[in-house]
Amino acid sequence: MALVKYILEDNSEVTIEAHVGQNLMQIAIENDVEGIEGACGGSCMCATCHVKVESVNGVELEERSELELEVLEMEIDEVATNSRLGCQIEINKEIESITVRIESIQSI
Repeated sequence: MALVKYILEDNSEVTIEAHVGQNLMQIAIENDVEGIEGACGGSCMCATCHVKVESVNGVELEERSELELEVLEMEIDEVATNSRLGCQIEINKEIESITVRIESIQSI
């Protein structure tokens, strides 16, 4: 299990215990976290699960794939180095905790 902390747009926080194999988009949708839509169902085709990774404890995340970066660049006005699609970050047994900030989609 890992702790996932979502920082919402109003700076309030929601912390959820997550199971190995779940991705950040799934966790947010299953727990009604405001600001994560997941319009494409997690197929890396939209950016309605855009987050900025603030910290990860336990392991480094895999780099963004070419497809993930392409989708971010098409849908997000300013892609930061820590911009990620929540559907592409899967909880694994090495992740102890992860904190992400939910970012609004300005170009959709």
